[in-house]
Amino acid sequence: MQTGSRSADAPLQSVSREDVDELSSAMNGNGVGVLRDVISDSMLEQARSYVKQQLEKHNGRYFSLRGLEWIAESPLDAVFRSEGFHAVMEGLYEMAMGGPPPSDRITPVIRVLSGTLGLRHSNLFHYDSYVVTALIPILIPTRPDEPAGHLVMFPNLRNVRSRAVVNIIEKALVESGAGRRLWRSHWVQRVLGARVVSLEPGNIYFFWGMRSLHANQPCLPESVRSTALFHFGDPHEKSIFKQFSRRRAEAAERRIEARTR
Repeated sequence: MQTGSRSADAPLQSVSREDVDELSSAMNGNGVGVLRDVISDSMLEQARSYVKQQLEKHNGRYFSLRGLEWIAESPLDAVFRSEGFHAVMEGLYEMAMGGPPPSDRITPVIRVLSGTLGLRHSNLFHYDSYVVTALIPILIPTRPDEPAGHLVMFPNLRNVRSRAVVNIIEKALVESGAGRRLWRSHWVQRVLGARVVSLEPGNIYFFWGMRSLHANQPCLPESVRSTALFHFGDPHEKSIFKQFSRRRAEAAERRIEARTR
């Protein structure tokens, strides 16, 4: 079960079932559905202050935080606890899968790209382990001629895998070094219809994380790019293979960090 209480007095209370239908239709069509101007300027400013504080703790280097501890300390906790936000995530899952989610658990993640390590975390194409992914841009580089690190994806490149072991094997192949070099190819992106999604703070972007191969484009080492991600609906969460999948992801993270030392 999701820990922490939900809040009725929070963002996204005005989102209707029709809005969820439109999001799902956009996600099925071009890969991404967008709720525009739903994160207030004041919340964004507080979230940016939080990122700045955390970046100082990490010596200005790339970092990623996952789970309930960081979100409880973040201004975005208001979104995370919002009944409207949960309703959107659950509604999208039900439309995609034709039934209720295995649990009401939403996994929150914050990523901050900065420095050389942040550069190495770009163009790492992958599939999520969750059906629905929501992305909230916090800090996006905006100086002229500065790469913004936008989202790039191959929309709905595959279907949801019903068996966990098949999903794990496919992810291992697709997310290998050779696989990622292939996905970075401009020719492959053109032929397979990759899409670049320009991210604007204030919006929330939704996509089928388990179906769409995706990554962020690179930023300059001196830039700071920060996004919050919310993952929902892991159809394999009770599988005995999940621990192996997590260990593989952690090992890949350690290899990236080792190359910067």
